[in-house]
Amino acid sequence: MIYNNNQLQEYLKNDWILTMLKEEENEINKDFRSHIWLTEMDNKRMIYADIYGEYLKDKSDTRILDVGGGFSSLTSVLLRNCDYTLIDFFAHDEKEKIEKVKQQYNKDFLSDREWSAEIPEDYDVVIANDIFPDVDQRMEMFIDTYLPHCKEMKLLLTFYNKPQWYLTRRTDDTELLTFLSWDGEITALKLRKYLDRMDIDETELEEMKNTQESIYRNGRQVAYVKLKGDL
Repeated sequence: MIYNNNQLQEYLKNDWILTMLKEEENEINKDFRSHIWLTEMDNKRMIYADIYGEYLKDKSDTRILDVGGGFSSLTSVLLRNCDYTLIDFFAHDEKEKIEKVKQQYNKDFLSDREWSAEIPEDYDVVIANDIFPDVDQRMEMFIDTYLPHCKEMKLLLTFYNKPQWYLTRRTDDTELLTFLSWDGEITALKLRKYLDRMDIDETELEEMKNTQESIYRNGRQVAYVKLKGDL
């Protein structure tokens, strides 16, 4: 499913994520970049409601791995309601704030290591929200690594159908690289081999190639895909 502005307007008739964000806000979580983004951006709240909504509303024994999910006041709800593990670099937040969070919860739910450095465990649900393929082009590697270790995988995919590139520098050298974002054609091509596991069909994959009205100012296309895991 590719998100559009009609869906956003429908969600905003009952913006319950914003209400919960404010109810759960405290001195520790309110300054995290993910919390600020969710508070300020209605498109992110709509997507968050789709991906995490069932775990925010009800308690369960669901074991969740969230890769790159960030930390916000809603993370507190996920920790209360589920067996929740978060992997995140926290590239936008200070290390001291992360340590305060660990002390507050006194629970080993947080890893700031690279996802590929983790030894996969078994989960009910694996989530990657706005990571692949624009931030991390190793989408296939991630899917192949974690599908054997989950019942369900939820991917919020971001790509550009108008050329978008970044000038980057290698962390292990001074070499400058030009990083070209994936478009919908490449994203669909990489997903096609998982078609029998996905909740979308061939027609919806083909639709990724078409430039549609974006819910983001920078024009990126946003698609939500669920895959059936091996467990």
